[in-house]
Amino acid sequence: MSIVLTKAALALKNADSNFKVVKFESHKPKKKQTLEDENKIDEQNKTPYTKKDVDLKKIRHEVVKFGMSGFDGSKKEEAKIALAVSLGAKPPKREYINYKELMQKRKQEKLEQNKEKQLMISKTILKTAGKKKKKGINNDVGHFLDNYGKVQKKDLKNNKKAPVKKKKS
Repeated sequence: MSIVLTKAALALKNADSNFKVVKFESHKPKKKQTLEDENKIDEQNKTPYTKKDVDLKKIRHEVVKFGMSGFDGSKKEEAKIALAVSLGAKPPKREYINYKELMQKRKQEKLEQNKEKQLMISKTILKTAGKKKKKGINNDVGHFLDNYGKVQKKDLKNNKKAPVKKKKS
């Protein structure tokens, strides 16, 4: 009996010689600097500050928190709310005020503003009553006319009486 050689049969005989090993290697990121390398770089740069010292946001936050500790009661609560809003929280909604009370409050504010206006007007009247207006330069053109003077209406009337030359056309 003869065996018919197929491609598969031939491949099985030569399997050891045809076998290839392929090894998969994933992309390796660059090695991170070790602590020794960082120390060497710091020594070379000779910077007295470290990352911890430079983190100003954290320092500012700590200062604000320390400042809040000095407040009492409602001031402390307002400071906490302001801090939260500065960090990105939504500000609290306004408290409900009755409409009639709100209108009364606005009327009071308007009356106070009118009183203040009256006081200001009376003060300005008192101040301006004592002052006299300066005669002379009403039309200040950078003191340009001081050297030359102004043309008076009298002078213009006198000029009209002088004979005027007629133009020839």
